Amino acid sequence: MAQIHCNFFSYSLCHGVDIEVTLPSFTSCNMDDPHTHSLPGKFPVVYLLHGMGNDYMAWLRYTSVERYAEEKRIAIVTFSVGNKAYMNDDMGDNYYDFLNQELPEFVEAYFPISDSPKDRYIAGLSMGGYGALLHGIENPDRYSAIGALSPAVFSKKDMESKKMKGPQWVDLYAATEKTVTEGKKLPDLFLSIGDRDFLYKNVQEYHKFVEPIWKSGRLRYDDLPGYEHEFAIWDLEINNFLDWIDRGDVYKKMGANKV
Repeated sequence: MAQIHCNFFSYSLCHGVDIEVTLPSFTSCNMDDPHTHSLPGKFPVVYLLHGMGNDYMAWLRYTSVERYAEEKRIAIVTFSVGNKAYMNDDMGDNYYDFLNQELPEFVEAYFPISDSPKDRYIAGLSMGGYGALLHGIENPDRYSAIGALSPAVFSKKDMESKKMKGPQWVDLYAATEKTVTEGKKLPDLFLSIGDRDFLYKNVQEYHKFVEPIWKSGRLRYDDLPGYEHEFAIWDLEINNFLDWIDRGDVYKKMGANKV
């Protein structure tokens, strides 16, 4: 496995940004196998989004996602967004543009990572689950699947009643309905929530909304008893998401890399 930390100047943000790129290994430690660093193809990738109060290292600190990436032969990219909800703001922190265009442009140019939408996935927890939903729904041609773990799902009514501050949160109900009405093919969607999570009712309601209309992509909903808003469920479910995504790449065909 290669674990690569980068800090580069972003033209979308006009400041430096930290990212972490996890690349699975390809060579074998079995002395009977030929040793080579020549890859059979570029790696599929998950752009993995952190939650509010976290940073680009949270997924790596509190879950086993590095091991899952190695076992499943898939690249993982994390980055820091502060509490900006993967949106553009009035101060020039254009994190929507950064995630939608600049980050994949940078990663896919500098690393052996596929630039094909069929090999590109987006997932996140809490605020990152909202970000994964927003970007996957508004840009359905860019991602093969969305993983929304305990996502911060708010309707326009929710946002008005709560007088939500910070970035201009988007009504995901309206965004979903718009994409469906336009007849665009939807990515596969993996929704997950624990029944003791403070967002439980929000995610339940969103699932009820999308279930009858999410026709052009697969839909999975995990409603898990006993879990709160915590990394215990996110560690479990990111592994399930990586197993569930529909892959046809050369690394998937190799089978699991047991570590």
